Amino acid sequence: MKPKNETEVKAERSAKRFYTGLVLLLFAIQCTILGTALKLAIGDPALAVVPDYHQAALNWDASLAASNEAARLGWDVNLEVSDVADGRGKRAMQFVVADENQQPVSDLNILAKVYHHAAADNVERFELENIGEGRYMAMPPMGRDGLWEVELDIQNAGKPMTIAQTFEFQR
Repeated sequence: MKPKNETEVKAERSAKRFYTGLVLLLFAIQCTILGTALKLAIGDPALAVVPDYHQAALNWDASLAASNEAARLGWDVNLEVSDVADGRGKRAMQFVVADENQQPVSDLNILAKVYHHAAADNVERFELENIGEGRYMAMPPMGRDGLWEVELDIQNAGKPMTIAQTFEFQR
């Protein structure tokens, strides 16, 4: 094998630097893309897990029974949320409940939670006020347009009872 002249040695070094640099550049691009993807995936509130989802899944039979309890008792329940939010982003919410004889049920404690589907980790919890004749009201913060999930936990009904409903608001 004949020895390389100086021009060949310089060309070989230049090629080594070029291809080593190219590999490192591609690696840096890949790391940047991966870092950006991770930041977007972790930082996006729309990708949050629904609150208490795991516990509800573990207790599926109890959750299903609680969601069907109003129908089993023959209760007529109606949940309404205003289409218009006030200046502070709050909407009027009314829950009306009557028993199987169409008599109002007025001795319930109703705990509620609402969250926007695009920010499921931001849950607002509140209590509905009993205003008489089977009517319960609240003014939860729901100023943002889009899909909202409302979940009611009704206490003093004998057995656990839940009502869940989805609302969509647009300007």
